[in-house]
Amino acid sequence: MGLLSTNITNLNKLSLKDVVLKAPKQKVEFITPLAVEKPPTNEEIIYSRLIALNPIIKELVERLDLVSIINGDTINNRGLTEVKPKIDKLTALAQKVIKGGTNYSKEEIIDSIKGFTNISQERAEIGFNLMLQEGVIETALGDSYYLIGATGL
Repeated sequence: MGLLSTNITNLNKLSLKDVVLKAPKQKVEFITPLAVEKPPTNEEIIYSRLIALNPIIKELVERLDLVSIINGDTINNRGLTEVKPKIDKLTALAQKVIKGGTNYSKEEIIDSIKGFTNISQERAEIGFNLMLQEGVIETALGDSYYLIGATGL
């Protein structure tokens, strides 16, 4: 019974300041990345529009093994050839509304679109912006516009 006769007050007190606990190992779970399609580059957009306007360009690029000047890879069409019907419609409308070789202001073109198609002001402005965006019409000097393929200056 020697353990019972030990005086606890005479013993050194235990301290936890020197005790170091190891951090628990964390599990690292790798997440599989999602396949995200990059938006088409300007080069791919232009290439797709060229193919939409003239399909022989695609065959020419493929036969000559032409590559991108940006990264040296083959030029991708990216399936953007659906722009042809939109560009064709815009071009046809612009040719009916705008006379070649003449510059017009934005308001004159919008008024012509409204008069020819019998649509609202907002819709005519959208049509004008689409023509400008798709390259059917271009800006001349100042605030005047002309039909592409016509000498506007």
